[in-house]
Amino acid sequence: MKYAAVFLAILTGLALIFGIYVYAGARIQVTSVTLEVTPAFEKQGEFGTLQTAMDQNALMGTPYREDLPGSSMDYSFLVFAFRLKNRGLIDAEMTEIQPVPAEGDVLSYTTLDPLQVNAGVTVPRRGENDAWCVVLTGAGAEDPALTRRTFRVTYYIWGMPRSVEASYP
Repeated sequence: MKYAAVFLAILTGLALIFGIYVYAGARIQVTSVTLEVTPAFEKQGEFGTLQTAMDQNALMGTPYREDLPGSSMDYSFLVFAFRLKNRGLIDAEMTEIQPVPAEGDVLSYTTLDPLQVNAGVTVPRRGENDAWCVVLTGAGAEDPALTRRTFRVTYYIWGMPRSVEASYP
């Protein structure tokens, strides 16, 4: 009986150590960030959809203003592409990329597909995934000084939030 108790205590200790190791090792790493700048008039359909969503308070994203005045000629889309790597043994779920807003930013959203707003982003265990953070900002964003951004990448491991910071460039 004594040997069984010792064996179970050792087994419990090993399981606890393994659980802590798995949880502590579950971290997302941002391996690259690239940028594509597109004037909003070249994406008239997407701009119109966002403008309507903001007018109806139905935006699936983070607004930095209450409205979207003017026309598509006054805005640009900054599409930041992130390569996210998860070296852990647990999927990183509900991943969201939030930029620290700069002057002129109107809204942002995260997606797996740059053409689809707020698609669920999961980075599989021991794997990689691409995600995009789209920022709608004032026109003239082609200036490198205006594209400098800091981001907070938030994700969930076993239902508990975690975050990491990234920047461009």
